[in-house]
Amino acid sequence: MLNFNIRKLGILSILISVFASCDAPEYITPYQKLALVQPVQVFETSQLLSVSSDDYNSNTFGLITASTLESWRSNWAANHPSAISGRLIIFQISGGALSGSYVRPETGVRVYGITASSTDYTFFGQTRFNGLIDTETIVPEGKNIDAFLKRFGVNPAADLIVLAQDIPSDGNLMLTLRSWYTLYYWGVEKTHLAVLNGAVSTKIGASQLTGGSSYTVPTTSGAGTVGALYRDHTILQATLADVFNAVQGITSPTFEGSTPAPAGGSFIMDARSSTEYDGTGSTVGPSNLTCADTPSCYTPFEGHVKGAKNLPFANFINANKEFLAKSDLQNLLSTNGYSEGQTIIAYCRTNVRSSITGFATLAILGYPTRFYDGSWVEWGSLAYDSNGVWSNISAVSAWRTDRSSVTEAITYNVGKSGIDASNISNLGTYFTPERSFAKGTNDIIDQDKKYLSGSASSGGGGGGGGSGGGGGGNPCGG
Repeated sequence: MLNFNIRKLGILSILISVFASCDAPEYITPYQKLALVQPVQVFETSQLLSVSSDDYNSNTFGLITASTLESWRSNWAANHPSAISGRLIIFQISGGALSGSYVRPETGVRVYGITASSTDYTFFGQTRFNGLIDTETIVPEGKNIDAFLKRFGVNPAADLIVLAQDIPSDGNLMLTLRSWYTLYYWGVEKTHLAVLNGAVSTKIGASQLTGGSSYTVPTTSGAGTVGALYRDHTILQATLADVFNAVQGITSPTFEGSTPAPAGGSFIMDARSSTEYDGTGSTVGPSNLTCADTPSCYTPFEGHVKGAKNLPFANFINANKEFLAKSDLQNLLSTNGYSEGQTIIAYCRTNVRSSITGFATLAILGYPTRFYDGSWVEWGSLAYDSNGVWSNISAVSAWRTDRSSVTEAITYNVGKSGIDASNISNLGTYFTPERSFAKGTNDIIDQDKKYLSGSASSGGGGGGGGSGGGGGGNPCGG
């Protein structure tokens, strides 16, 4: 059964619905009050998956091919999907400078280039406070998504949004899929979201897409908002507490606002390299911290979430940065132990690389999938130093992750070559004792639900959640 939150309509709608007739009542009955509100539909994980056609050429959302995109571009009025009443909006995405070769706009088709270096809005990710810790590269606040939609005049309720790499690269593909995850999380229907399989420059070079030397001048005309979608997809984000529950099989959670371990079991998928996974690497810590004698900090310890399978993102794509055939992806998951009915939890360092793997499992294979947005930059920071030099959390906090009950291959960074206590991520400057014993880690989800329901504006909250630390700043290290 679907759950509902309530979003209040504007005063004009109320006046029209209640007082439009001469026989308007002197008071509003409870039933009439229900008619004055628009429900926000809250979706479950199982309702957000989609199964791709075996032939990607047949898809009209999710993963699409250049031939499909070209048919739309060349004659949008005649060839657009029947479910779409608006325009075709194509975003070419780059972690650096754009190539200068763009899909050619036509009537009803807008083409924009966006980069991770843009500073006038936050889109790829921002640092946010979850009730326990400030973590970088979390899905941005609703106000930032609405600012993005307004800047480019996108109406997510009517338009079809296509996201594509500018030139083929790991980083560009990561940002493209991070964009898909962000928009899907904020309620855009799956039929209004598509990802080009491959890069625009490659497809133009192969004459599979028609190119040009300029893209559409940004305009705010026709813009919509995520609140007007009345859809809550926030279940896509797995919080720290949700991962704790999944790892330990907790079906009756004690952490406030957390979701229980999935009834069908969990399949935790680590998209990082094998050295990061087995604890022999050294993970760069939160980018909002500075350390004494190195350019960047490191997380206190290495390893992987207990029970996680190491499936590096590169295993899902080919040399052209295109996804493998659906059958190959199915085989990749099955040979690594995935069983039907399990819910996948995808993570990496900052959920940038795992945006690729999670897209494959959720939008191509149709497996229930959630994204641990905090990922290792958060998980690997919640450790205790028995020597009292760099501890980030209380020794008895329920949120300690350097414990064998929730983490495997634990290897502390102190003592590694070139790493000592002076360049270990030390959150002590803002990690108060009260935070060590936080009741939950659901602040971000709660804020976003309020934004969607119209009951409050989205805010950073807590200990200084801001716009820093975006995924675009370090796309290949995410």
